Amino acid sequence: MFKEINVNAPNIDLPDNKPFQRILNNLGFLIKGRGIAAIMSFGSTLLMARVLEPENFGKVILILAYILLIRGLFDFQLSESIIRFGVKAEKEGDTNRLRRLINICWRIDLIVAIVATIIGGLFASITGYFLNWTYHDVLMLQGYSLVLLSTGNGTSTGILRFLDRFDLLGKIMTIGSFIRFIGVTVLWWFNAEVEMFLVIIAVAYITENFSMIWFGWREYKNKIGEIPLVKGKKTGNFRVKEFEGLRAFLWINYWQSNLDITPKHLVVMLAGYLLGASEAGLLRLARELSSLLTHPANLLRQVLFIDLSRISHQENSDLKLVTYRTALGGGLVGFFFVLISWFFGNDFLYLSVGQEYVAAAPLLTLLLLAATFDLVAASLRSAAYAIGYASKVLRVYIISTIIYISCFAGFTSWFGLVGAGFAACASTIFPTIMMFMIIKKSKLTVSKTTANITE
Repeated sequence: MFKEINVNAPNIDLPDNKPFQRILNNLGFLIKGRGIAAIMSFGSTLLMARVLEPENFGKVILILAYILLIRGLFDFQLSESIIRFGVKAEKEGDTNRLRRLINICWRIDLIVAIVATIIGGLFASITGYFLNWTYHDVLMLQGYSLVLLSTGNGTSTGILRFLDRFDLLGKIMTIGSFIRFIGVTVLWWFNAEVEMFLVIIAVAYITENFSMIWFGWREYKNKIGEIPLVKGKKTGNFRVKEFEGLRAFLWINYWQSNLDITPKHLVVMLAGYLLGASEAGLLRLARELSSLLTHPANLLRQVLFIDLSRISHQENSDLKLVTYRTALGGGLVGFFFVLISWFFGNDFLYLSVGQEYVAAAPLLTLLLLAATFDLVAASLRSAAYAIGYASKVLRVYIISTIIYISCFAGFTSWFGLVGAGFAACASTIFPTIMMFMIIKKSKLTVSKTTANITE
């Protein structure tokens, strides 16, 4: 990394030659943080499910799904761009180029956060109409949309990943969940109303987002430094076109992010529309439990992409070996949780949230199975991105999303809520197989894998 910042000849300390060990270490930092966060998040969800009626609990879930849906629709995954193009600047020793890239991404972050907030507020009334909500419910949805102003943290996340500060990322991940758990516990004790739960969740979400922004900015100034001034002006033109392929990569990541996140929150909204708020609450509860695997899949992609990007620039790289070993390990871990859910899912839900939520047990097992496929695909997808096949991955996930939404609509009408689990499995098996074929067929030569990100 950057030990000293020298405008003319930056001193860049490249990672060691033990990529698999580095991946495990960095993944350990994130899993530790996300694991603590997941436990507290699940605990707060259970407490809300106990204190609120299923209908009100479902409304809270739908409000959260709406905000995450809007957030997903305006997410350009800027951290991926910082890594993809920052690694090249690092390799060339061009620190100023890296600085300009980061400043461009920060501007995009700010604009997107403002636009998302405006859209979220404007479409709240339309959403409330389709869900048959009262005027008071719509006001809650509009008020909660203000949290979107805090979501411009993609650049900060990318900086921390680029600088290998996964230890700090892991700690930041616990902030929101900790505040949420403490707040919900207090509200549960006093048997508070729905509005107070939304306030606490909003405070937790905003605090974590701003913490990510602040720590990212701090690391940027300490490790990379401000862009130098020449005659009182910053150097560089700060335009996307300065970075060949950046505009295409931004749009590919935008659509990929939409395909990853949007359908998951969209189907919660669809469940609320088709089956009612109570069923939407059951779906979210099952998703919360299956996050035991979905969160590690997301974390694995974050860790792998930076290391595999560097490996792909090396001659005789062991990229395939690292990818396959990580995928196999993820699959074995996921299958273990599927078996636990299969045998003990009913008892766990009965003891933790009550008899009215036991109906989500079959759905939970299916979602864990789908998350297992996603965990395997995480390694394959990171490798595909690192070697220049981002657009191929995007096409695979477009088909996967079509499969998901189509199966969700069909299966839920035939099997009820458990159909959502069958739809999730169908949509995750396909990209896993396709990306394995992409990696298997790739030659992984430096000249081919770094030439064109839109192949």
